[in-house]
Amino acid sequence: MWYKVDWNKLILLLLPTFLRKPVIFGYLKALISPVEHLNYQWSRMREENLKKLQYNSQKCYLRGALNDAFDKEDRRITITNTVNKTQDYIYTQAENRPVYLGIMWLEPAFNYSGSKVDFLVNVPQELVNTKLNEIEAKIEFYVLAGKSYQIIAI
Repeated sequence: MWYKVDWNKLILLLLPTFLRKPVIFGYLKALISPVEHLNYQWSRMREENLKKLQYNSQKCYLRGALNDAFDKEDRRITITNTVNKTQDYIYTQAENRPVYLGIMWLEPAFNYSGSKVDFLVNVPQELVNTKLNEIEAKIEFYVLAGKSYQIIAI
């Protein structure tokens, strides 16, 4: 590819044949070493950016990005939707409504339909304890604007 440069070969090709001596080659190699180092840093940054571009905000890709970054071997990080249940209300006596409620189960606030949480990120407890800020930063990088999430320790 055009951005991969063999610096030793370039030095030799650009030197006139009568100046191709070990001392001059070594001197020019020392002069070009900062440029070679910058090219190496640029190529590493390019690879990182290409890896970032492989993912997007879709659930499967976001889950893959999180697992690749934080849980490569076990891949325990999952993304789930909220339940969107309707809420049952307890009425006061003044409202003259039925008192019997039937069987009710208590749900977390994000499982009801009026909550502002769009999806849940299930992360193992040891990762939440050690890398919570990094996980949040990775999610914020990929999540769409206006979407909200909640990290749940499993």
